Amino acid sequence: MLTQPPASKSLRRRAARTTAAAAAAAAALVLAGCGGGSPSSGDSAPAEGGEGAGNLEQVSVGLIPITDVAPVYLGIQEGYFEEEGIDLEVQLAQGGAAIVPAVMTGEYQFGYSNAVSLLVAQDKGLPVSVVSNGSSSTNEAGADVTEVAAMPDSGIKDAADLAGKTVAVNALNNFADVTIRNSMEKAGADPQSVDFVEMPYPNMPAALERGDVDAAWTTEPFRTQILDAGGTIVASPMTDLADNFDSAFYFASRQTLQENPELVDRFRRALAKSFEFAAANDDEVRTVIQDYAKITPELAGEVEMSKWHKDVNMDALEKLGTAARTYGVLEKEPDYQALIAD
Repeated sequence: MLTQPPASKSLRRRAARTTAAAAAAAAALVLAGCGGGSPSSGDSAPAEGGEGAGNLEQVSVGLIPITDVAPVYLGIQEGYFEEEGIDLEVQLAQGGAAIVPAVMTGEYQFGYSNAVSLLVAQDKGLPVSVVSNGSSSTNEAGADVTEVAAMPDSGIKDAADLAGKTVAVNALNNFADVTIRNSMEKAGADPQSVDFVEMPYPNMPAALERGDVDAAWTTEPFRTQILDAGGTIVASPMTDLADNFDSAFYFASRQTLQENPELVDRFRRALAKSFEFAAANDDEVRTVIQDYAKITPELAGEVEMSKWHKDVNMDALEKLGTAARTYGVLEKEPDYQALIAD
């Protein structure tokens, strides 16, 4: 176990370096349909290093404050990024779709985003390149990191019962839409008969309890909060879609990949070490998430944790792309080989 959370170390906060031109470009991309939410420049997570960091290169990565990204925080804490000459600054956003514009405009060098957001970005002609796997399903229905939950009085028992219901999702026309519709169709329901409502993950537990929505596409730690309040899991869309499904990736712009391949290699190496450490040290994972995800030790001990695989499951990614085209989220057949950087 860690003797202290990372926030107590000698860390510093930096303001987001956003120019007016970058902000305008990001806004245009979001309005064009890249997803919901926005990068949070005022809520940067602390970065390892400080004035004594020597000649480390300052690098930004856009993340969501969910349990899936724990390896990055552990990598900062354990010095893996420093070992690669990187002083890593974490910037937080509501959803992965919002991180895409910030990476494309050069505000961040790297980002974390769900697989559908990156497929959508490529579909719109944006030069995105996946540089590493991000997080993966537990492969256990009912015990996955991201699932659909409902309260017992909703009358929802499974994916088929979502027909005609209102479901909270963190971004419209994105990851949740595709995977939930796929689960509904597999269960024999009309996939177009569900009504999605965009809502930040942290707002979902209270919205369910108030009855504002019938169900919620939720991830940890909010999934467990809903279960602790009496909710139940009614659908496991990731396990329905494919075995060992990769839900998200770390990515960069093609320009960064071409102009600074050495930085990309260093980031990948540090991230690979971070994945290995997280996979082997569950106690440390459950300690670090208490800080950046702002959850209690009790909740941190309950949540389901993602798997962190080095290699991308291309078969599962292609199934996701096919579903995204089927449900109108993508217009063109994805170029999977172009999306995944060598």
